[in-house]
Amino acid sequence: MQSTALQLLEEDVRELVRRRRLDPARDEDAVRSLVGEVLDDYDDRALVGGLVPLADRKEAHRLLVESVAGFGPLQAYLDDPSVEEIWINASWRDGR
Repeated sequence: MQSTALQLLEEDVRELVRRRRLDPARDEDAVRSLVGEVLDDYDDRALVGGLVPLADRKEAHRLLVESVAGFGPLQAYLDDPSVEEIWINASWRDGR
């Protein structure tokens, strides 16, 4: 359920980024603020509606910012000073 909630939240954030004409690469602070707004709205709707509450709001905020304004799952490695190289094996696309 959490992944479905995060997918919906990401869609909401991306739609608002488009509407507000933000550049996620240049306006990271604005994207962070926008993610907070979207999470506030989600929390309000979860209290009164049938939405599943988020287990960890802070983690959801981090994942959404990384997905919209960063490099998604790679962002944690890019932020880690102990990581010197990231190798990506393209053969996974072919099912190997």
